[in-house]
Amino acid sequence: MSVVVGLVVATAMGQENSRPTAQPPATTEQDLRPEVTRWSPQSVSVNSVLELEGYRLSADDASKTTAYFIQNGVKYLAKTKGGWSTTNDALHGLQSQDLIVPAGLTSGPSQVILEIDGQRSTPITVTIVEYKLPEPKGLTPTAGIPGTHAALDCPDCHTTDEIVLTDAAGKTTQVKSDGSNTPGFDVPKDAAEGPLTIQIGEAESNHSQLSKPVTFLVSRDVLPLELVGEFMTPVAPGQWLDLQASSLEPLVRSELTEVNFKQDGSSIIVSAPNPHRPHILVPTALSPGPVRLEVRTWRNGHPSLWSDPLTIQLPDKVVAPLIEAIRLEKGAWAQLWPGPDRAKTFSATAGDVIVLHGRFPVADARKINVTLMGPGGSFELAAYELDEKANWFGDVCVKLSDTAEKGEWRIIVSDAEAGASVEVPIVISIT
Repeated sequence: MSVVVGLVVATAMGQENSRPTAQPPATTEQDLRPEVTRWSPQSVSVNSVLELEGYRLSADDASKTTAYFIQNGVKYLAKTKGGWSTTNDALHGLQSQDLIVPAGLTSGPSQVILEIDGQRSTPITVTIVEYKLPEPKGLTPTAGIPGTHAALDCPDCHTTDEIVLTDAAGKTTQVKSDGSNTPGFDVPKDAAEGPLTIQIGEAESNHSQLSKPVTFLVSRDVLPLELVGEFMTPVAPGQWLDLQASSLEPLVRSELTEVNFKQDGSSIIVSAPNPHRPHILVPTALSPGPVRLEVRTWRNGHPSLWSDPLTIQLPDKVVAPLIEAIRLEKGAWAQLWPGPDRAKTFSATAGDVIVLHGRFPVADARKINVTLMGPGGSFELAAYELDEKANWFGDVCVKLSDTAEKGEWRIIVSDAEAGASVEVPIVISIT
């Protein structure tokens, strides 16, 4: 499933971003050309990835997207890799486009042009430099069982690089890099327990040089979550928090998941009702303001170490549910982030099941009130979870009455205990 969870969505998976999106409306054909406003890095080498940012950098039909480098009057066609885009604003929302620097270029300046459906961007200039061995700076997660997916923090990777994995028994595995700044790999399923050494090498040179190593701990032992603050939405005391982690794999085998809330010298340990789901009650004894979180899991009666701490800021007001997308039970998602391309209406018929995707700071779907308001009056709809076995609480269903009156309706979603509510920002047209 690909669901938008924020302002900017990547082609593979949605992700939040605070980049500005405002730009004057296009009024002429020239205004609709692709516009590159930023690019990174400024210096690139052959087979590395150049990220362009700007407006109108992608087409619905990928075959209509072309990019090329021009050096000494010679044109070099570049492969495009796609990128992220602003939800519901195709013309004036920020976008990105990744290009693979083509072979044949030599050291020195080169112009870069992006062409979308026959319209060309104003050329930008980058500097072509010689190949340099990338140096990984870290990885996430840092530990896990064989088969765990991990990602390196490694600027300046190349599509011709390989990730070289050496396990504790000395067995070596090569994984092709995708050239991004965060190339990923799966820990070999037969990897020996202990430190897994990760290095970057150039395949064409048969790994004659390797980068400095970073280390991943291969362990079948009980492990804590590795918390990350990005995308975690703090909630008020008494509401339910969705923990964000570099990997949820430690929860898959957890028999008990505990969170230690530390504030003003006191600690409160809370157990998750479902040890496989990072959904936890924030104690009412806490006060608005900073609180430090630590997490551990249990298996076979033994706890993991506590995770590295993460500090979040608890708000002084309760947080309302956030509805990010809507669909029929067997339909496609309609994204609801504000923007000129957001649909004005959502069509349904009497008896349909509607699925709401978002963030719900409550214990479970039974604590969500859903009200349908329209020409026939106001009706409460029973909410239930789409999949109670899912490892994330994010999809809630309601069923329209079989006798629902035709017309335009509104849906209000509220926290049954805290009282905070939100209106789903789209008209429900029952036909």
